[in-house]
Parts: sequence; structure tokens; C-alpha cells
Amino acid sequence: MCNRDDSSGAVSGERSAMGGVRRSHAAALAALGALLLLLLARLPPSAPATAPAPAPARQRAPDPAPSAAPPATRAPPAPAPPDTTPPRPAASAARAPAAPPAPPAPAAPPAPSELYTRELYVGGHERPHPELCPALGAHLRLLILVTSAPSHAAARDAVRLTWGHYAARADVALGFVLGAPPAALRAAIAAEDALYGDVIVGRSLDSYSNLTLKTLSMLEWVDTYCPRAPRLLKTDDDMFINVGRLLEFAAAPGRANATRTVWGKVVRRSLPKRTTKSKYYVSPVQFPAKVFPDFATGPAYLLTADCVRPLLGAAPAEPYLRLEDVFVTGVLAARLGVRRVHAPEFYNKKVAAHPCAVQRGLAIHMVRYHEQFDLWRKLLDGKTKCAS
Repeated sequence: MCNRDDSSGAVSGERSAMGGVRRSHAAALAALGALLLLLLARLPPSAPATAPAPAPARQRAPDPAPSAAPPATRAPPAPAPPDTTPPRPAASAARAPAAPPAPPAPAAPPAPSELYTRELYVGGHERPHPELCPALGAHLRLLILVTSAPSHAAARDAVRLTWGHYAARADVALGFVLGAPPAALRAAIAAEDALYGDVIVGRSLDSYSNLTLKTLSMLEWVDTYCPRAPRLLKTDDDMFINVGRLLEFAAAPGRANATRTVWGKVVRRSLPKRTTKSKYYVSPVQFPAKVFPDFATGPAYLLTADCVRPLLGAAPAEPYLRLEDVFVTGVLAARLGVRRVHAPEFYNKKVAAHPCAVQRGLAIHMVRYHEQFDLWRKLLDGKTKCAS
């Protein structure tokens, strides 16, 4: 009995020991499983293979736990108002480029500036012909200078063949004053001058707006090559001049010894033309005054020799004015105290071609090539008797 009881107790103890080992193994496995689960829970979720993972939404940080007594200097921030300002231009190349600036508004045209005569006038002469005035004009009674355009060869021929014949006298000299011609006419001008030797060519470009420059070129030529001629007639190539009567006019009492005087058709209190459509337009920049000074009209006027140098010397300092008669016999003459004397014999306009009108007048304007010959014939008509 004792032996059986001892053996059963031994078996029971062995079973009890094996059960304890199993329970310890199970606990270890359970602990290991819990550790693996904890590690798996801390890993981020894996991304799906079929599509890129969307960017994680920005989560607001959790508010800190409120304390029993928050500091007095710290207050919860107020919610920011929505930003309504336009976005600023990108500061780096990584950002989108700024939109191009709008094109600037067209600038207003600059106001016309005041040009002085010295800025435009070019002195000297390409063809001076000093031989036209021997002894600087000491033996002359009258010097006639005809302003002409380079293309007006027919008009110059008509003058030479009619009233220009007076230049055959030893006491009268005649020449034609041109501005610098265009290249296309230079050969023709050279051929004409080689034939007649009476074409004086200045250096300023020949144009209608440069008539003042041409007249100044004429005055320069007189001052340089013919300063001793007592009288100068400035005229144009479309004028008929009664030279014989003009010599009598200059020698009449009260004129023979006159000084610093201009005779012609004098216009008084003329108003500048301010409309740009006018041939005689003058801008307020060129001439700001409301009334022109008295002036002798440009087709023909007679000067005493002592006017030439003062007029030429005063011109450079004056604002340029393209109306040569207003500028020379008006603006400059008034500034220098030169007298402007009206002489009705200077018609300076187109008149009825009656022999008596031609014989009494000194200067007739707007005369075409063929009309020069008709007026010349009527001037020399010995049959018509005209009342004095």
C-alpha cells in the first residue's frame, strides 16, 4: 500500500511540474504578441500601390490643457481676418512670373522750341562772284540783287532779256541770289553760271521756309563784296522793275542823302496769321506779339547801304522768323531804328498792264515769263503819252 501511494504521489508531482512549464511558456508568448502588436501600432500605415498617397491634411495642433490660472499677459489669439490684398509679384524665379506692365500712355508732343537765327544760318557762298561789283561798288549808283529759286531758270532768263539789260551800264550791277540747290540741279546751275556769270549761290538750303536765310545771304554778300554801293534793291524773279525810274527815285531831293532808310510798300499794324493752314502762318513761339512792326513787303524794297551791316549783325540774336520781309525790314529794322518809308510807286502787286501804269510804277509783282516781254515793250513804248 505504501509503495502504491508513493508512486501515485510522484506521478502527481510530475504532472504538476509540467503544467507549470506550460503556463510559463504561454505567458511568454502572450507578452511577445503584445509587444509585436504595440510595435505594429506605432508604424505608419502603408501607402496603396495603385495611386500616390495624398498629402496629409494639416492638422491643427491640440490646444494645451487649460491651467487653473492662466498668466494675465497671455490671452488667446483672436482669429485673423481674411486677407483681401492682391498677391505681391513673385520675388524669385521659382514662383510664377509677374504679369507684364501695361504700356505707358503716349506722351504729348513737345512744345515747339524757340530757334534763334544763329542756329540756322550758314555763312559764306559757293559761288561768290566778287567781279560783279568792281572796286567794292565805289562806282555804282544802284546794286540790284534778285532772289531766285534754283529751278527758276526761265524766270532768270526773262529778267536778263528785259529790264535786266540795265546791268550793261557801269553804274548798275545785277546778280541772282540762290540758296544751296539740290543735287539734281547742280549741273544745270553750273552751266547757267558758266554762261552768264551772275549766279550767287549761298550755303543754306534753298526752300520757301528759308527765304529769310537767303536774304541774310544776300546781305552778307553785299557787306563782303559790295559795301560801297550807295543803294541796294532787293527783289524777286517774278517782278518787273522800272530801273530808269528807280534811279530817278533814289536821286530825288530828300532821298539822295538819306541814311538808315528802307523804301517800299510799307504795311502797318499787320496781324500774324495763327492758323496752320495759312502760307504765312507764324507760331506764337516764333513771334509772341499780337501785331507785327511796320515792314516793307518782300517782293521789292530799296535800302541805303548803311543799313546792311547793322541788319546783318542784329539777325543772329533774334528768334528765327521765316517771313523774310517781316523779319528784316520789320523786326530787325524796328530794333535798330531804321526808317521804313512808304512809296506808292512800289506797287508790289499785279496791275493792269497799261503803258502808263508800267511807266509810272517802280515794281510790279506776279509777272510770268512771257509777261516780262510785254511789260518791257510797254515801258519802251514811245507813242503813248501819259499825264505826269
